[in-house]
Amino acid sequence: MHQKTLKRFFAAALTGALLLTPAAAFSDTSGHWAEGSITKWSQEYAILRGNEDGTFRPDDPITRGAFAGILDRFFRFGESSDPMVFSDLSGNYWESAVLKLHAAGVYLGSGGKALPDDPITRAQAVTMLTRAFRIGTESMTLGFLDGDTIPDYARPSVAAMSALGYVGGDPAGNFNPNDSITRAEFVSILGRMVEVLVQESGSYSADAAGTVMVSAPEGADLSSMHIAGDLIISPGVTGRVTLTDVTLEGQVRNFGGAEVLLMTPQVPEQPEEPEDEGEEPKENGPIRPEEVYTPTQPTGQTIRFQNWDVPVYDQRAPIAVGEGDFVWEEDRLIYTGDAFDTRFGIDVSAYQNRATEGDIDWEAVREDGVEFAMVRVGFRGTGSGTLNADAFYAKNIDGAMAAGLETGVYFFAQAITVEEAIEEAEYVIKLLEGHEINGPVAYDWEMKDSTYRVYGTPPEMATACAIAFCQRIAQAGYTPMIYAGGYVSYMKYDQGAIADYLSWYPEYKSESSEKLYPTFIYQMDYWQYSSKCTVEGIGGRVDGNLHFF
Repeated sequence: MHQKTLKRFFAAALTGALLLTPAAAFSDTSGHWAEGSITKWSQEYAILRGNEDGTFRPDDPITRGAFAGILDRFFRFGESSDPMVFSDLSGNYWESAVLKLHAAGVYLGSGGKALPDDPITRAQAVTMLTRAFRIGTESMTLGFLDGDTIPDYARPSVAAMSALGYVGGDPAGNFNPNDSITRAEFVSILGRMVEVLVQESGSYSADAAGTVMVSAPEGADLSSMHIAGDLIISPGVTGRVTLTDVTLEGQVRNFGGAEVLLMTPQVPEQPEEPEDEGEEPKENGPIRPEEVYTPTQPTGQTIRFQNWDVPVYDQRAPIAVGEGDFVWEEDRLIYTGDAFDTRFGIDVSAYQNRATEGDIDWEAVREDGVEFAMVRVGFRGTGSGTLNADAFYAKNIDGAMAAGLETGVYFFAQAITVEEAIEEAEYVIKLLEGHEINGPVAYDWEMKDSTYRVYGTPPEMATACAIAFCQRIAQAGYTPMIYAGGYVSYMKYDQGAIADYLSWYPEYKSESSEKLYPTFIYQMDYWQYSSKCTVEGIGGRVDGNLHFF
């Protein structure tokens, strides 16, 4: 089996404000690999506490009870189980925390015992963390050399947590599931899973480079901020969490009964300036779709997509790959047909960098068989509409190019007018200044649900936005491409009008898929076939793509 480079448990930083015991009081953490995480969790969040002798003992095992205590301070669980649920817990220092975690379905014990004073193993710790953070544990490949030694109950959790980049193995590639997890390792995992912890009610507006978790019981007001990960509302929050002009790359994960209110700031109307006498009114109205493109006539045939009859266009070539043309080898899809040559590639964003502790090893990526890379260069907020650069786009472009990979970029678009689509193209062109690329520039316009600002955009305007973006990109000397899934492709785009541009289509498959081929009716140039590939030099999962040529 192809073995992947494995990472050790990650050290990560957190930001916040609440002082308990200064980290300087810890006499044994200076120079330790987890010093940054220990300092911030103790000094700024008061989640960690040291020993009476002024030490933290970062490399000591952590007990099951202490593990529960830290998680309870982190999540602020509310309800508790009956004290009699465990036979060995009465009077233990960690009794309250363990009973709260048991009520939350996190701490299940063993044979009716809590064993609070026993060291917690890596397998046990990771399993409890997936329960606490409610992480999906669908079947995934375990890439550890000692994967067969991981207990059955922990295998899904270890696979999920390693795929997300939260945990990893030792330098030899082993997970060591039955070894005790150390205090430093546990702290570092928490730091990797959450970037900012909001513990007190109030207003917050600082950007967050990862996931934000609100544990303030009365809720909080978040405004004018960019959150690069998820927003988690802990179970103990009963108040309101208000989001005003917040750009959220991930999703809201409400673990309790908190009310989450999405707000858009009101922009005051500007008074019209009086026209000068004798001057003709200026023509400065919005650009209409018909000024951008001429709608194409469908063939008269239709196909059924979900509950709609969708027109068919003959300007697009019909799909030329199908059943029997693909096989799985390890965790990658291989094309075995004879209509095309193919190349394997990936697309990356800041998510992969954060799962790799900053810098992707692009040389290792190339050595692992990757032939091209699509780098997210930026995005427009789904709610706020603000334009943002990907935090690592420059490093990723330059690194992929230096490694000899064909390198393109994509922009997560949310344009609702032609002017905004041109603005997005200009923004991409500006970001690419000083960075050479030799691959396409993709327009990635997506609509997940009604929280996306593009919700309700008419098909004519959606098509006009895509074409306007591509036209401006082509004028700048780049090769434009359009990324779109099934709904946007069928329901929002005039496929005949966009036929001249390269196409990139996502439809995820797995080794167990009944149809191991794309079911789109048109032939795509690029197919994003998986979001769960593993590649040397990159932590966590990455999208896998095939280029047909």
